[in-house]
Amino acid sequence: MARSETFSGRAFGYLAMLALLVVFIGPIVWFVLLAIRPADTFFAMPPVLRFQPSWESFRYTFVEPGNNLPQLRNSLIVAAGAVLLNLPFSFPAAYALSRYRLRGRKHIMLWYLGLLMAPPVAFLIPYSILASAAGLKGTYLSMILIAQTLTVPFSVWLMRSFIDEVPVELEEAARIDGGGLWTILTKVVLPLVTPGLIVTSMFAFVFSWNNAAFPLVLANRATATLPVGTLQYFGTAGVTWGFIAAAAVAAMIPPMLIFLVLDRYVVRGLTFGSVKG
Repeated sequence: MARSETFSGRAFGYLAMLALLVVFIGPIVWFVLLAIRPADTFFAMPPVLRFQPSWESFRYTFVEPGNNLPQLRNSLIVAAGAVLLNLPFSFPAAYALSRYRLRGRKHIMLWYLGLLMAPPVAFLIPYSILASAAGLKGTYLSMILIAQTLTVPFSVWLMRSFIDEVPVELEEAARIDGGGLWTILTKVVLPLVTPGLIVTSMFAFVFSWNNAAFPLVLANRATATLPVGTLQYFGTAGVTWGFIAAAAVAAMIPPMLIFLVLDRYVVRGLTFGSVKG
């Protein structure tokens, strides 16, 4: 009886996991199939399950005329630049908020949290005006700078939790040995929180990569990113779903590759400090 109940509970668990897998993976699989379907099978009723794959959508978007290929490059430039600019600001801020008893520290953290919770659309008009006044509208630099609105608050919150887990005694020992603040940061704290730093950078990259609101008002035709480029396939004459799917699949690949290659750092970063001895 007990064995039967155990088998039933295990079977129910597998079915629940299968249902969740279908919910999360289903849309991705559907978009991949949509990108390689012939155009006449997009909305066929009943649905066509067997078809000859066609690469026409990818050829059109990334080869000839290949309008989305420069946009893919622009997305890489903006996302990588946002990460590189994010780290020098977020790490010292997270260390200061973790180690020093700053006046209004809780208010600062709440302010960061407010930036995370605010919709990006709320910043579009003031950022557009500022970028135009500074002569930066239509440049990569404007999008990289504005992306810090999303990446810095999240990175500070996440990095602070990692730095909190580093024993203060290690820094005190380095200070007794004559180490200054720079030595403590680079030789003691930074090596210990490297997994957290990598995880933070990965999420900052994804935030910048997927953001379409800021490039929509800050970029021009030459610097438009891939999320903005997909909007050109929505027209009054209809929606070209195959081209949208091809661009979306291409947009999924870099973040997926990053997380697959650096998955061990994700596990180490998310479990950092969970076991104390």
